[in-house]
Amino acid sequence: MSVSSSRRFRAAIAAAAVLATALGAGTAAADADPAPTPQTRFHEPRELLRALNVDELAASGWTTAKDSESDDPAAPSGEEPAPAEPAPGPPPPVTHEDLARIVPGMPPEKIDQYLAPLNDAMIHHGIDTPVRQAAFIAQLAVESDSFRTFEEYASGHAYEGRADLGNTQPGDGARFKGRGAIQVTGRHNYEKVSEHTGVDFVANPELLAAPENAFTTAAWYWTSRNLNAVAENEGIVRVSELVNGGHNALDRRIADFQRGLDVLLQP
Repeated sequence: MSVSSSRRFRAAIAAAAVLATALGAGTAAADADPAPTPQTRFHEPRELLRALNVDELAASGWTTAKDSESDDPAAPSGEEPAPAEPAPGPPPPVTHEDLARIVPGMPPEKIDQYLAPLNDAMIHHGIDTPVRQAAFIAQLAVESDSFRTFEEYASGHAYEGRADLGNTQPGDGARFKGRGAIQVTGRHNYEKVSEHTGVDFVANPELLAAPENAFTTAAWYWTSRNLNAVAENEGIVRVSELVNGGHNALDRRIADFQRGLDVLLQP
């Protein structure tokens, strides 16, 4: 019932009380007997309510003020509102199915393990279009043997004394051989990626091959060479030259790139 109904109910109680008092007073005035006027049967409030038969009034639609207030949608319910569910975030750049199709040779257990850090690296480094993503994944797939390893199979002795890589100290070739999802190589690159990430890969070069670092460092290498722009403006061959230094496995890189585009451009 509405608040106005509650008010009418209270008004009915007040009217009944006034009527009862008036009846008692009228009896005393008409009676010449000076004896004290007897008390009305509504002397106690509970008697008045009993006489009004609140149960019958409620059955006919009357409500108390408390009931009316509880029906008021603006009134506080006394219960904490249920927390709103958070809005769903954007879909990941690449799904499990996408990655399995782009890199057919990738072991399924590796997809489960590496999908989240791969997507995080792309999101945080602006690798955010199908062309950029397809080029990035194609290079990583070749450099890491379809994500089977984050450390170069060769010993690294071939890089010994390579001043262009910063390998100026004895043992630098093997110490700073290719590691990570894109095979970061050479003392100079290890120093730069250490500055970028805050992880000392120069003192601990093996950490660059850890899965939690492999994709972050690959994305660093990618953006440090501005390869997003190269992929979109110069093509996959030029990207491959800047990643690998030549045309090693170029056919495979092109094929993986094209397959990535076919998958990521699907509606």
